[in-house]
Amino acid sequence: MRVHYKCKHCLSTIAQLNHERLNLDQLGFNHLPSDQKEVMVKQHQSGDVDVLVICESCESALYKFPVYHELDHFIH
Repeated sequence: MRVHYKCKHCLSTIAQLNHERLNLDQLGFNHLPSDQKEVMVKQHQSGDVDVLVICESCESALYKFPVYHELDHFIH
């Protein structure tokens, strides 16, 4: 399984994990509430998983411009 950590705002790749024996419970996703997990974790038919988080650049932009919280995507 491959796990791709991507920024939910700019869609840049933050990190990738690739391991045959890896599962989502080992990464702690079983501790997330189901509604939060539904928003953050996108599983593909191939078995790969995208995890949507926030990169440092977008986090900085959100701090400087709080109005960006209203947007799904923004350019910085």
